[in-house]
Amino acid sequence: MDQIKIQQYTDFLMEKGYSEQTIRLYSKSLEQAPDDWNIQVPAELYAHITKTLTTAKEVFTSTIYHNLKPASHLYFLMITGDSYKEYNRKHPEPTEYDIILNDFFKYSTEFKGITTMSAQAERQHVKSFLKYIGSSFIETFTSLNAKHLRDYICSELADIRPSSKGRYITSLRNFFRFLEYKEISVNHSILELPLAPAEWKKKNVPIILTEDEETRLRNHYYGTTAKDKRNRIIVCLMLDLGMRCAEVAALKITDIQWSLGTLKVSETKNKHIRTLPISIELGHMLEEYIISYRPKINNDYLFQHEQLNNQFDAMSRECVRGIIRRAFEKENIHGWWKGTHALRRTAASHIYNTGGGLKLTADLLGHESLDSTTQYVKVDFESLRKVGSPWPGGDSNE
Repeated sequence: MDQIKIQQYTDFLMEKGYSEQTIRLYSKSLEQAPDDWNIQVPAELYAHITKTLTTAKEVFTSTIYHNLKPASHLYFLMITGDSYKEYNRKHPEPTEYDIILNDFFKYSTEFKGITTMSAQAERQHVKSFLKYIGSSFIETFTSLNAKHLRDYICSELADIRPSSKGRYITSLRNFFRFLEYKEISVNHSILELPLAPAEWKKKNVPIILTEDEETRLRNHYYGTTAKDKRNRIIVCLMLDLGMRCAEVAALKITDIQWSLGTLKVSETKNKHIRTLPISIELGHMLEEYIISYRPKINNDYLFQHEQLNNQFDAMSRECVRGIIRRAFEKENIHGWWKGTHALRRTAASHIYNTGGGLKLTADLLGHESLDSTTQYVKVDFESLRKVGSPWPGGDSNE
């Protein structure tokens, strides 16, 4: 890649808020990539990146290889204004197993009733496995057994956490149960595979942000730009109300019920609408952002993302996640457990430990089961001795 493109790429990453070290590593990986990257047509660039990544493991050092994927995805975003994943979703490559995967997706959403997001994740997990085993096996699923799954997991998923491996195995088992539903013979050794043990078990204390980490995260986006104002509200929604990234991205201006001091969350994981209380401080932040900083566009989504052509679009779940992850990186908050979900666990613990009660905490998080909520709550016994003002309706822990 020529130096003009590298400089353009460097400026793009700086504008996105990436650290100097990350910019240096990503730029170096692209400089090492072969062939000409001066491609403007999205389809051709997508094909070029896909081909490069397919052969990267055999060609490059481990450092270059691990940096090349995120670096090339960001390059695609710079050139096209669209994320690599989003383009892939909009323009999926036809495969010999698309029909069975589409049937699996419909089965998951229409018959089992799981969320679209979860069904898409399971579909992608299964697609990766089918690519690994090749077309010869796809024609005869009955010849597959537990050893094929174990070989795939040990070969292709060796570097991911045990809990993530468990999700892959669950997706694959669900897929083979779907095949049984379609009266396709399945080797039952697959259905008897144990889930990989999760790093975080129910009996362990949930990992939340420390007081210092939480303070630094809250204060990170304290500038006066429109992006800072927007990003600070996003951090507060997740830290104060325990909202998920996808829920934050889906918020609309009409979801703010000003007269009631509440926020309506409609795009939830369990498809149940829930209402959250807005503090006076958060209310003022929202009012200031909408009146003075939010782009004046014909789009009802609360949070907007600026594209390269000076156009705006509703933020995606990945955009929200990126805001939190960049703050983590710049504030030197490390550890795989310190992902975006750490904010949700921290919020749950605060709500419970200020007298909210387990039932109210579950309602605010959108959990149907109290057992799910207990995995989020870390009890602060010292604070319980001097409980402050409880949340509305939180006068009981029963």
